[in-house]
Amino acid sequence: MHNQEMSRRGFLKAAGLTVTLASLAACAPKPLPVPTQPAQPEQPAAASATQAPIPAPPQQVIIKTCDLVAEDTTGPGVFVRVLYEEFAELFPNIKVDHLPYPDVGVEKRKEYWLTAMGEGGYDIVRLQTNKWAWEFAALGKAMQMDEYIPLYYQEDWDSLYPVVKTLCSYEDHPVMLPGGTELHGMVVRRDYLKECGYDETFVPKNWPEFLKMIADLTTDKYYGFQWKTYMRAMSEFLHMNGGDFATEAPDKTITLHFQSQEVVEVCEMLKSCIYPTRYIQQDTLQDFAGNLNAFQQGQSATFNFVPSWVNWLFSVAGFTPEQLNYFCYPVGTSGEAGTSMRKPYVDVGCYGWVCNPYSTPEQRDAAAQYVCWMFSKENIKKQAKWWEENELQGAFASPFSDVPWTTVSTGLPEWWAEPLNDMLAKGDADPAPDYAGYDYFMAGVAKMLIDEKSDVKAILAESEQIARREWLDEYHKSLKA
Repeated sequence: MHNQEMSRRGFLKAAGLTVTLASLAACAPKPLPVPTQPAQPEQPAAASATQAPIPAPPQQVIIKTCDLVAEDTTGPGVFVRVLYEEFAELFPNIKVDHLPYPDVGVEKRKEYWLTAMGEGGYDIVRLQTNKWAWEFAALGKAMQMDEYIPLYYQEDWDSLYPVVKTLCSYEDHPVMLPGGTELHGMVVRRDYLKECGYDETFVPKNWPEFLKMIADLTTDKYYGFQWKTYMRAMSEFLHMNGGDFATEAPDKTITLHFQSQEVVEVCEMLKSCIYPTRYIQQDTLQDFAGNLNAFQQGQSATFNFVPSWVNWLFSVAGFTPEQLNYFCYPVGTSGEAGTSMRKPYVDVGCYGWVCNPYSTPEQRDAAAQYVCWMFSKENIKKQAKWWEENELQGAFASPFSDVPWTTVSTGLPEWWAEPLNDMLAKGDADPAPDYAGYDYFMAGVAKMLIDEKSDVKAILAESEQIARREWLDEYHKSLKA
């Protein structure tokens, strides 16, 4: 990782001091106490540098995991149940209790998992982001997998993309096995491109091409650009312009970059999409659900997108893959000129599975065997073949460098391959957006986008001052405590 980037330890320290926007403060969870890291399993004597046959435990071990899938007859869940049965045959002494996900909502699931990962709790849980895995590891709630990977997963681990290894590790220890990667890009409707005089294969590579495209695609029927203020919000544009709103030094101190050239350029670019001519939807601060609905209803030509949403596009929104082009966020002015603090990069995240370090030694070993086998490269390949044989559509960004995404994605046109491969090549881990400074930054962005006469530089300076006074100074004091 770049020496200026925020480390995962720094990210977690900062996250503990997070001050959310007023709209989110009411539902913010209370910080959890930091438990003592339990003892990790002893190093198995049979570790080797190559994939070895997985030994069966000497007596039956029961493990619990929340991965129960619906008993459908046509969907992907059918294949997952095939894997359940195959594992049971291969490992008769490991009984897996497949439990349903808790009915607590996505927003509260992390806190639920943290509570559940203790003595007598779940042995395995699926985390929807690697950032949760880092947080769990910092709290002693994710088992280090160093001892098990040489036994059960070495060849697979060696073939992971380097960025995926980074995402699945905390302080150089693997703590999560990936289920898949997420790459943040955009889609554009091919019919709208053609309607506005473009070749339907067109995708923008830089800001001038992007800005011209969304201007041309804005009509009295739809907007050219579906702007988002949810989730990562501006991070994709910032990083593809070679910047960020903050960096961390080796001594863990944080420098804010709200007023940097790269950040100012992004803010001014976005504001130019609204004033004097609007190319963004009327409600600039529209939430995620609103964005989904607007794109589904044909009110926007573009949409912010990750591959795991493919099934939503097809099954809910009613699109076909042939109707869309998928593309990487365009490179910004500073990124193109090479004057930025770092090379432009694409945010890459991943979801995956962590094991409970508080389980018994026998359960820890059985849980490691289960996740290493269940989410192996070979099973990913088998799943793709099963999907193809059953004429299902789906996009899956493989975490393995020697398994092309086209191998494990079905029903998609060939032109989706190039941008995804391009994004993986430009991909890097980004810990910054979830920590406190980002909330202050985005509050300033919201303020400047709703007022045509707003002074971008003045608002960014004010936001940085507030962030420093209300959060950063206290954070730096905590480093010395």
